Amino acid sequence: MEADEWKFRGEGNAFLVLTNTRDGMVYRFAKTKHWRKGLLSKCNKNEKNEVIHEEMKLVVDYMKNVMRPLLGCAFVELPVLKDIAGGLPFSESEIKGFRPAQRKGQHVKPCTIHPATLSALVMPDLCFVRGGPAFTSPTISVEIKPKKAFMHVHSTDTPEEKSLVCKFCMHQRLKAKTKQWSETSKYCPLDLFSGNRRRMKQALIALAHTPQNNLRICQDGEEVHGACRDGFQGGELCCVLQEALGVTSPVLRHNGYSKSDMLVQVFLDLILETLLYVPDQPDVTRSQAWSPRPANVQSCQNSLSQSESFKQDEVYSIPEGCVLERILSIQSRDRLDIDGIYPIYTDLVNQFKQSPGSSITSNLDGPYDQGDWLAAMSQDGCDLIIEQENPVNKVKQFFVSKTVQDCSIMVALQKVPASCNEKEVGPCVTLDGGQRVRFSVTVVDLDPKPFCKIETYHNQDEEIVNEYRETSRDVQ
Repeated sequence: MEADEWKFRGEGNAFLVLTNTRDGMVYRFAKTKHWRKGLLSKCNKNEKNEVIHEEMKLVVDYMKNVMRPLLGCAFVELPVLKDIAGGLPFSESEIKGFRPAQRKGQHVKPCTIHPATLSALVMPDLCFVRGGPAFTSPTISVEIKPKKAFMHVHSTDTPEEKSLVCKFCMHQRLKAKTKQWSETSKYCPLDLFSGNRRRMKQALIALAHTPQNNLRICQDGEEVHGACRDGFQGGELCCVLQEALGVTSPVLRHNGYSKSDMLVQVFLDLILETLLYVPDQPDVTRSQAWSPRPANVQSCQNSLSQSESFKQDEVYSIPEGCVLERILSIQSRDRLDIDGIYPIYTDLVNQFKQSPGSSITSNLDGPYDQGDWLAAMSQDGCDLIIEQENPVNKVKQFFVSKTVQDCSIMVALQKVPASCNEKEVGPCVTLDGGQRVRFSVTVVDLDPKPFCKIETYHNQDEEIVNEYRETSRDVQ
């Protein structure tokens, strides 16, 4: 593989994601800021290669044995761990110009990809529709980071603010203070998961206007809207959407709306339909002990929905088995939040120091081929069982919830030729003008969380709550 075959696709704290134009696959490479980089300090080069390879194998095992059974086969594409023959075929300077500004600050080391990396997690490019025949029409993909979609009930361990304002909205205060983004987001995760279509649509509109790193739209893999792009009023995006979706002019004519405004409305309605889609195939891997979470009836005080009239006694629902219901169900298996988990963590740290063998048998940092992770997630939610439950299981529930709080939903959309047989193309939505749009929905960024990260979560959470309290006093 040659250097000019690689294109920047995305970046997280632990991985840099590139796509290869020759084979059409996406590669995730370990960064210097890897979550277990401390293990590498005493290793020689060959040992570092082996450690990184084993860590990546843990990611595959976690996705295969924990995340896929919980989210369902239809929503999880498993990566393949692959050796890169001859090492990395490109240099840091060749991809530096494509990285987002917030990833190029002084805290980022000059070498983003770990120099010992000779392995990558490889999977199909999810900016394109999975399965079905190949079409020549453009593909629009939407990446949404929904974040934590529920609030914990106020208790002796949990601050009152956290039962009134969701973590995402609270975190916006801290991000404003640190000038991480130029504009505060109006998005609220609780709206997206509410089951109320008005609130859900409102959440998507807020993401569109202030995407930050929670929304990105691409055409054939190239970003056309996101943190570094113009808003939905820009003509470029509207032209892209009209070409890709094939929306006809009669659909776009509506009193009080411009053509661009209506196109955006049609597009967001289309995205909403894909997020509520329930796969036809039976899901034999989902735990029989699993009880799905009902639609989110909570409302965040910072949500724009608070200023609108909603019937408080009306019951809304999200379809059981759709991607939003799966995500909310898994997130809500953590009943303690970091406030309840941190004391358990400190007790376990002391226990592991006294008995190092118990740290290994707990499997908190893998291996993930054990059934105890799924068994921990299948526990009933009553208070008595929470009290009696093994502390290791409580931490596992917290980690699985954190994984899905940090996941992304990838939706790929492509218009279908009129002559194409409906059975050949897979899931479709038919627009008002008769145009069919096929789609696929996949959940990505499903990495395991390391046990040592709980300390970081605790410190960050305290910082978020303290900043929210301080700014709330200033407002009063």
